Amino acid sequence: MTPTFDLAAGFLAKQEHMLTGLGLTPAFTVHPTTKGDASEKRWTEVLAEFLPNRYGVGPIFAIDSTGQQSDQIDLAILDRQYSPLFFETGGVHFVPAESVYAVFEVRPKLNKANLDYAAAKVASVRDLVRTSVPIIHAGGEYPAQDPAQKPILGGILAMGSEWSDLQGEAAIDAIAASGLDLGIAVRTGAFVLRDSLAFAPAGQQLIWFAMRLFQRLSRVGTVLALDLDAYYSPDNH
Repeated sequence: MTPTFDLAAGFLAKQEHMLTGLGLTPAFTVHPTTKGDASEKRWTEVLAEFLPNRYGVGPIFAIDSTGQQSDQIDLAILDRQYSPLFFETGGVHFVPAESVYAVFEVRPKLNKANLDYAAAKVASVRDLVRTSVPIIHAGGEYPAQDPAQKPILGGILAMGSEWSDLQGEAAIDAIAASGLDLGIAVRTGAFVLRDSLAFAPAGQQLIWFAMRLFQRLSRVGTVLALDLDAYYSPDNH
């Protein structure tokens, strides 16, 4: 008999492992030894373990070549392949906007106020200037990419929700108005917005969210190769 692998069971086991990382049991109840909402640190650890190693995950401030700076970002997904400019001051990381794939706000629960708050944090990164230069490779040169074709994803990570049903009218209106690309309330549901809103099947929200996040990151491809001369010129320093 040809061996088979139970994909459904594999995904559920993966979700159980991720839930444990957030301090939850598979039944979505708070573990006695880790009461409270998942912190930025827990979300960082869970997503960093799930995503391929090419992606960096953690809290940052994003910066641009004009010297502007974003709000503090709870969790960013980034890539330093085409940038040596990762600054650290007192344990705080400052990362060029060109190197950022996605930014997330971590909140205890989903509601309209927190969606709007997360959207404002995302906008503080999206509003930064992003440069782009060609990439040299063994066979020649890739042209500079248009930053407008490399949108920075934005989302929210929460444990619960003030809406018992994320597919209800009030929740859908708030999600659509926020402009966020994806989000999750671990105990309630998850959503992703592309051309239209899609929602996680009941009981699968965390693994569904993680898979949809990776799919969206894959569609972005690689981050922009930033223009080092825009950031640093000996004549200007």
